[in-house]
Amino acid sequence: MNAIVSEAHAWTRKVAAHCHGDKAAKMAIAAGVDSIEHGSFLQDDTLQEMKKKHVYLVATLFAATGWVSISMRIRRRSRRSIAASKRVQQMFEHALKIGVPIAMGTDAGVEPHGLNATEFSLMTKYGMAGAGADRGYRQRRRPARHRGQDWHPASGQIRDIVAVPGNPLTDMKVTEHPLFVMKEGTIYRNDRAAAMR
Repeated sequence: MNAIVSEAHAWTRKVAAHCHGDKAAKMAIAAGVDSIEHGSFLQDDTLQEMKKKHVYLVATLFAATGWVSISMRIRRRSRRSIAASKRVQQMFEHALKIGVPIAMGTDAGVEPHGLNATEFSLMTKYGMAGAGADRGYRQRRRPARHRGQDWHPASGQIRDIVAVPGNPLTDMKVTEHPLFVMKEGTIYRNDRAAAMR
């Protein structure tokens, strides 16, 4: 793991560690990874170390709700899935209180594609403040920093724009119904979402 991280960083690449367990995350953090994907069973001391070393948490909360719905459909291990989902929620709440840097991401293999924005609503539901323009701005900058792009609106760099039918600072669910996306100057409209307004 040390060799992988060292080589990736030598090429100015970020390293994301996919781990649910606390022991695996501790090893990854010690090796110098840039982010932990999932982190379902992280303990508070591990979260403290992530804050200290500025390791991002990509909690994939939507994936945890996906485990529950899948296990309900196949009628197996649903009690275990529900318990794991609750543990993920608790871990995320602790990470917020501790001040771990957080980036948004999903594990879009356990739920239907196109529902990724549900992650925003879950992050808000589990304690991430949606109100306050300053906080919202800082939250948008964090994923860019995680990718090594410390972007600022006045920088003159090209960025994509997503238009939603409301204010996500007061209702995060509006992010689930984009009206259009502007990518590199080209507009892609969601006429079905616009007609539903």
